[in-house]
Amino acid sequence: MLEIQPTHNQRFNDLDTLRDYAQDEHEYTKYVPIGNGVLTMNDDKYIYNGHDFLHFNEHGLKALFTAIGVNGLFPCMMATEEPSVSTDFINKLLKQEKIRQNLSNKQLIINNAQVIGVVSLQYNRYSNHKFLEDFISKNETANEIDFERGMVKNTKMSLNWLDKEYTGIEIDGKLDRSRIGFYSGNSMVGDAPIDSSLSVFDTMCTNGMKLKFNVNTMRIVHRGSGGMKWRMRKMLEETRNQYKAVKERLETLLEIPYEDHTAERLLSSNAPLSIIPELKEKKLWHTKKKFQSPEDSVRDLKRSIGVVQHSPIKYGGVHTHNIWESGYRQGKRSMYHFVGAFTEYAQTQNADIQYQIEEEAGDLTSWIHKNKVVLLN
Repeated sequence: MLEIQPTHNQRFNDLDTLRDYAQDEHEYTKYVPIGNGVLTMNDDKYIYNGHDFLHFNEHGLKALFTAIGVNGLFPCMMATEEPSVSTDFINKLLKQEKIRQNLSNKQLIINNAQVIGVVSLQYNRYSNHKFLEDFISKNETANEIDFERGMVKNTKMSLNWLDKEYTGIEIDGKLDRSRIGFYSGNSMVGDAPIDSSLSVFDTMCTNGMKLKFNVNTMRIVHRGSGGMKWRMRKMLEETRNQYKAVKERLETLLEIPYEDHTAERLLSSNAPLSIIPELKEKKLWHTKKKFQSPEDSVRDLKRSIGVVQHSPIKYGGVHTHNIWESGYRQGKRSMYHFVGAFTEYAQTQNADIQYQIEEEAGDLTSWIHKNKVVLLN
């Protein structure tokens, strides 16, 4: 079995700490061309590039498999328990002339003697340190926003910013309970572009309701030379110009009551409900399956309705329970509170799952906004 090093999530609630981390990451991350030499695998855990014996993390090893054209074999190589079998197989591939030629146009991304990625020589390096400093330094936009949180995993940086002036909407008769902002992200290992998308943070929830909207998501690929600073700032400016779209979606959620029949309407209208774990895993599925009898289809629909109806209580936290279990609030539940149950649940998960749930919540919110007539009639 191939031995790989763990990849850790780093969370940041303080911008200065994040900047220090990005500075260190920048200094210790090297891009080393493979050139015409032959890479060799050793002892199921090292790669030798003619200079150093290097470990891999999972992304780095997957990237090497992709570079030599056998990414589909990664699970098999990781599952092989016989010593040296994977090493011998990989070395046979690495000696092939066609693969060597292909790798001669690649470079290893190395951090602390560990391969964390493999990219082409044409890859436009744009470190997280440079990304942050270009955005923050001498930038008027940086003075108009607050840093809310950040996460870095294998150099893939995801940041959430909140606008200082642009508050959201009135919720339950109280003003300024939500703040609108945006996500921004970068990666140094070729697995993601520089991007930004809209978000909202609602302080009415104990842990904060956070949504990520893929509305006119802006992206910059790591290609070409120069201009990254200007392109990145332009991207963020255009993202902020879409704040109105976020506000409209939140207002739509509040307009639509959550009633006894809402779950069935969501399911029968094929709403994107992958945010509910049971439906994502397809333990239950409401759409008619091939060769499924009408009786089984009705049964699955009923079971799925039950899953949707129970999901706020199952996944929501204290705030959601106060709303769902209150007789006084029963007639005041809205789709805003339904979506909020999952974003509240997201705050209890690890960073990867948290961001995924928030994005799914944004997708569901956008769908509700487009299909509100279906839910209101």
